[in-house]
Amino acid sequence: MGVYRQAIPACACIALALLAVNAAAIDPGTVKGRLTYEGKAYVLRHVYAWQPPLQAGELWIYLTDNPLPPLAAQHDSRPEELAREKRFGGAKLIIRPLKPRLEDMKGVIYAHREDGYSVDKFNFGPGWQSLIVGERRVAGKIRSQWMNWTLEAEFSAPVSGSTGAVRTIIGAEARNSPQARVFVAFEQALGEKGLDAAGVYLTPEKLAEMRATIKRVGAATFQEFQERRRASTPQGEARRKQVERVDIDGDYARLRAGTGLDNLHTALFVKTMDGWKIAEW
Repeated sequence: MGVYRQAIPACACIALALLAVNAAAIDPGTVKGRLTYEGKAYVLRHVYAWQPPLQAGELWIYLTDNPLPPLAAQHDSRPEELAREKRFGGAKLIIRPLKPRLEDMKGVIYAHREDGYSVDKFNFGPGWQSLIVGERRVAGKIRSQWMNWTLEAEFSAPVSGSTGAVRTIIGAEARNSPQARVFVAFEQALGEKGLDAAGVYLTPEKLAEMRATIKRVGAATFQEFQERRRASTPQGEARRKQVERVDIDGDYARLRAGTGLDNLHTALFVKTMDGWKIAEW
């Protein structure tokens, strides 16, 4: 856990948030602040913090006027799409979850412009007045100004996504893991019976994405893909033997299978009420 504060009296009160981190870890987030962009003000009422699983490089903090659906916030580009549709305004702040620094200041401003553009990315500093990261929670106070926007906010929020600790299994343990069983069953069902049969092993979002892809490229093209894959990729137990490792981060996992550097395949999994499902393949 780290507490980072600039030596200014106005921020001293933020240290009190550290005392409440454990007790408030499951409490909803709170935010008070304002984004002003080209003279238009956005009152920030919602906060969502997401650390993409299976990595320790970035933690995303969204401060918005209207609610941002978690599934959208967890996606690289979906927030930008919603901002362009004028569904919300606000900011995405990107920090290091490990050893964060007050001088690190980057993110995205989502705001409406008359010409239709609504996204400004930035990478500069400083802007943070205080920042606390630890025990699955992040709290901070920020005041930053650049060109045509000003951001002032104070927030505290639970962190969703990564647990911050990745467990790696290899060898027989990886080959006999729940993720490997789903991976092998999915590929075999896809190759032998098609997407309708294989869809049970996918998240609803991934199934919808693959169906949209088939509709776009055509059933004949997808069938050619299946045939090429059947010819180049072992099935069943032969495929299971190619599973090299599984990285597990709470309810998320990444499986790697292949026969060399030029033939590696990675699949991402999410644990649901119905067990592990493939989210990316």
